[in-house]
Amino acid sequence: MADLNTVKDTGKKPRVIYEDEEVLVMRAPSDEELEDLVVLIIKGKGRPLAWKELRRELSGLVGEDRLRKALLKLIERDVVTEMIDGTFGLKEMESSYVPRRVKKRVRPLAPKKFRVKWGPLIEARGSISAAIQYLKEARNKKLATTAVN
Repeated sequence: MADLNTVKDTGKKPRVIYEDEEVLVMRAPSDEELEDLVVLIIKGKGRPLAWKELRRELSGLVGEDRLRKALLKLIERDVVTEMIDGTFGLKEMESSYVPRRVKKRVRPLAPKKFRVKWGPLIEARGSISAAIQYLKEARNKKLATTAVN
């Protein structure tokens, strides 16, 4: 029971307060530890993660409000970026990430930052879905040309 799927890939484990065969009680991470944990989880996956994936990874450790607050702080400090398809990735993932097509795009977590970053592309293409399609095609062409060379 000591190996918890929320932190097994990150190498950091929260402090265990009590453990037996049926129960594992851990101390919840502080705000700074939570921010580090979010970054480590994204880094461990190697790709941007959707809100649901992050929430699932941290379920039982922190609530949605604390996770949202930590993500907002990371976005404001430009450590994490909200991709056009609503996923959250590290800054270095932005240039190579091929957006996923999502059925329903929820509102951005940090609308001002999202508008500054993606607004011109969305306006030029007419909609978020058209902008996502454009990015997918452009990045797939870029990947295809680098694979040939």
